[in-house]
Amino acid sequence: MKHLSAARLKLAIALLFGIAIGFAAWFDVTLDHVQADSSSAAKSYERGYSDGVQDAQPIVDKQASTQKSGYMPLFLQKDPQWVSCAYSDETIGTYGCGLTCAAMALSYENSVIVTPDLLSSLVGEACLTDRVNDMAKFTQLLHDRYGFDRVDTFWDTDTALGYVDDGWIVFAGVSGTLGERNYGSHVVMLWRRNDDGTYAMRDPDDGVNSIKTWTREELKAVGFGSFNALRGDKR
Repeated sequence: MKHLSAARLKLAIALLFGIAIGFAAWFDVTLDHVQADSSSAAKSYERGYSDGVQDAQPIVDKQASTQKSGYMPLFLQKDPQWVSCAYSDETIGTYGCGLTCAAMALSYENSVIVTPDLLSSLVGEACLTDRVNDMAKFTQLLHDRYGFDRVDTFWDTDTALGYVDDGWIVFAGVSGTLGERNYGSHVVMLWRRNDDGTYAMRDPDDGVNSIKTWTREELKAVGFGSFNALRGDKR
């Protein structure tokens, strides 16, 4: 009986050892797959998403709490981190142009990263009018919550560029041709006058428009509609 028990014990130990080896092998394979998937996702993310535009790479680390002071981030609606997040009647990828501009402006002025999905969760539908981004409501919300200066809706491009010259961020409604794109109804952001007299824009749906410098003549030829201005502590 003792001999039989010892044999059974050895068999049990061998089975347990085999199971342990099998689990370790399974864990290694699973880990390799996870790492490969993560690496693939990271590579896709780093390419940037802007309807095939490869010239801009809006790398945003959502785990970071701060950003470089004085740097305007580049967020694109179609970034895979938030493209499918619900907003208005569909998603940030389809309807989040104004939301994405407001997220960039808030991140810039507060030197704290606030991505479009986070801002959407904070504002809900409070900054929509008839399911469309309302930049007057966005600037009012940022004024009320953070004390930013704001200018209510106006319509003149020369006035808008004057505000940018004076250090304001200007949200601009646009329809028609903008660079190589053609928009029906869209929101972009003019945020800086450069030393050479050109202007810097952030277009939340186009990376090329966002890294191009724009002359005053080019901007005056754009089919802008309404403007709203915002200014925090950055001058």
